[in-house]
Amino acid sequence: MKAAMLYGVRDVRVEEIADPTPQETQVLIDIKVCGVCPSDVRWYTGARTTDQYPRRLGHEWVGEIMEVGPEVEGFQPGDRVVPDWRVVCGECHYCRRGIFNYCSNTRGALVRGGFCEEGVAIATNLRVIPEHVSYEEACFTEPLACCLNGIRKNRIQPGDDVVIVGVGPIGLMHTQLAKYHGARVIVCDRIDNRLQKAEEVGADVTIQVDEEDAVARVTELTDGRGANAIVVAVGSTKAAEMALSMAGINASVNLFAGFYPPGTMDLDPNVIHYKQIDLTGSHDFTPHDFTTALKLIEYGIVKLEPLISHRLPLDEIYHGFEAVVHQEGLKVVIEIQE
Repeated sequence: MKAAMLYGVRDVRVEEIADPTPQETQVLIDIKVCGVCPSDVRWYTGARTTDQYPRRLGHEWVGEIMEVGPEVEGFQPGDRVVPDWRVVCGECHYCRRGIFNYCSNTRGALVRGGFCEEGVAIATNLRVIPEHVSYEEACFTEPLACCLNGIRKNRIQPGDDVVIVGVGPIGLMHTQLAKYHGARVIVCDRIDNRLQKAEEVGADVTIQVDEEDAVARVTELTDGRGANAIVVAVGSTKAAEMALSMAGINASVNLFAGFYPPGTMDLDPNVIHYKQIDLTGSHDFTPHDFTTALKLIEYGIVKLEPLISHRLPLDEIYHGFEAVVHQEGLKVVIEIQE
């Protein structure tokens, strides 16, 4: 089958590799679409490194079942599915505490796919795509699940003032989730078309951070109190510092994005102490988040079609990665099969 393989920094090649051989407990899937995740791009740019090349990327993939193993129940060829790549054990210390996103014994080899023509998955990690949901929308299930895991950290209540810092695809999903929780949503970015898109999906106020003092504007909008909750959806230490300056009493600040390259930030612990701020992070998702994310897509609660700016064939994946690197547009999806 054709697959995109990473051989080094900015060296991605589409080539022929062996077809996957499904086990008796797996299904074989004809991959239709795979979304480009920021984590894919970090490997591509060298922000994250490995000595294991070539490396196959991609985890936001969806497709149609081609074959079903003899021990698989509940699925059949022709089913449209989205696989959850995180196969948790349910037995380790973290699983027993319900922190499934930190399972110590994940078995990712049981769900394998990405930027390639075919993949395999076990039945327990498959979700059927509703009829009216497109493959392109369904490939957002995984990143939206991550956003759900993150937004819980902010404890948003109806009437809260919520700030989303950075409105790329992730920030735009957070914008819609915060709006659904009943908040007034204020978004900050330096790219005008992203601010315009945020307005389209429900943001109440947009702030162009290169043109005005974002902290002062948030303070003004909240009658001097500061925001109740802030999501930092961009991996910038300056953005994180700005978020803390915007936070009001008893606020929550979630550092949702990963920081690459890793850095440090100025932090006065008295700000955390005297304002009683919850400074937190979030990472990945749980199986329940994955299921819930697909429901939100099915119900139309989170609009995803407006977030797609590029649809490219597998042979043009290089251009897709470069579009993300240069912040051209928003979400890039790679169309593997028609």
